[in-house]
Amino acid sequence: EGRKGDNMAAMCRLNMAGCGWLVLLGCLHVSAWSTCAPHVCTGVAPESMVCPTTSRARSDPILVLEPQNLYFRNAASFAAEVLYVGKDGDEIPHAILAPGARRDFPTFSGDVWRARAVRPGQAGDGVLLLEHQEGMVKVEACACPQPEFIDCKKPPFMGPRWTKSDPVVFENRAGLPVDLFWWNGTCEELVSWPRIGGIQNMQQQGVQASQGHTFRIRNSFTQQLLMQHTLSDVVIRGCDDGSKLGATFELDMLRMQTAALAAERRELHDKLTFELASLVAALKNSAGNRSSQAGHQSGT
Repeated sequence: EGRKGDNMAAMCRLNMAGCGWLVLLGCLHVSAWSTCAPHVCTGVAPESMVCPTTSRARSDPILVLEPQNLYFRNAASFAAEVLYVGKDGDEIPHAILAPGARRDFPTFSGDVWRARAVRPGQAGDGVLLLEHQEGMVKVEACACPQPEFIDCKKPPFMGPRWTKSDPVVFENRAGLPVDLFWWNGTCEELVSWPRIGGIQNMQQQGVQASQGHTFRIRNSFTQQLLMQHTLSDVVIRGCDDGSKLGATFELDMLRMQTAALAAERRELHDKLTFELASLVAALKNSAGNRSSQAGHQSGT
């Protein structure tokens, strides 16, 4: 019955006496809606042109979960090295991606990966371009725009799959039961159908998906859209293709060289001062000896 309503906000404006019990339960969670980042509602990750800083994150894989596929795509104008961060923090090289190259890596939830610039002899060589921690998709109750719900009205997909399987795990932290739909660009198909009453709060739902698939998470009571998630590549970007990065790096190098030259100048100045003082002392001592000898000779 709850799925026949337009959306939660509209339902909660109705006379509460006219709401069904499922809708009433959904209305209780209106105050829990969160203002989330736009990409949480669109499923499209934002592009960051700022080079990240290295964190203290370490890999802590959850081996009880199914292995996943992680796709790196190098959108920088130079090569990038993909590294796995071990439990001790050491970076383990896995591959070097040429500009425009794309490659998948088997991984587990909890693994940490980094990408660094490969620019031998140039400014910015080895600089961190990206840090990514693989994990479950955490479902939140976000105040998203509400696209029209169009049911595909298809029987549940039972397989077999003909595309490469890219498993993904959703964890419900929305505080209310949710349904998981696959959106094919035209209509939505329920994929969490074995969960009668929806995926309950703090429950997990694994899905055998494919790269590029988009999922919509809706309130089980009202079909209110809470989140949208697209399985997409982890894109390595070039921090403005290294222009700002190179300028900053070169400025830092100049500062270091200037400091080194200043230290060398002080050291030379101290040595010269010492040598001059020694020379003056030696000259005075020599002059004193000659005067003493001359006086001795005249007395005899």
